[in-house]
Amino acid sequence: MKKVLILLIFCVTSIVAKEFTLKTIDEKILHFEITPMSLSIKEYPNKIILLDFFGANCPPCIEEMPDLVEFQNIYKKSVQIIGMQSSSKRNDKKMTIFVKKHNLNYPIINLDEAAAIIVYVQDNTQWNGALPYKLLYDFSNTLTYKLYGMMDLKKLKDVITRL
Repeated sequence: MKKVLILLIFCVTSIVAKEFTLKTIDEKILHFEITPMSLSIKEYPNKIILLDFFGANCPPCIEEMPDLVEFQNIYKKSVQIIGMQSSSKRNDKKMTIFVKKHNLNYPIINLDEAAAIIVYVQDNTQWNGALPYKLLYDFSNTLTYKLYGMMDLKKLKDVITRL
């Protein structure tokens, strides 16, 4: 009986949604509700969400950014990319310069702001912190793909067409 109760408690706590209110580098507020298998963002209802964990000093992350920008442009009606700067402390002003330099067209959340959700994702997806790393949530808010390593436009399109 004790084992069943422990298992039940584990199952319930693993499906209870954790809420995060995060500010982008341009001061927009995003409301996240996340479980190990789902994500909804109040500001982006009925969209596929691609969380992009990247480093501003990560060469593969920077190399894939033009493809992410193009992907966001192509699928802007159905997909929302959200960048999570996950590797080095930079103030929002420096990140704004970085975003402009790379023509990023999706919201960016800086490391200080994103730290709690980064830890949550690491704990619940077995992500070891290697970058780049992406989580793709489908229209029903379900975690559908964990994408390790650099993605180009063709790979991203292939993943979207499988949804």
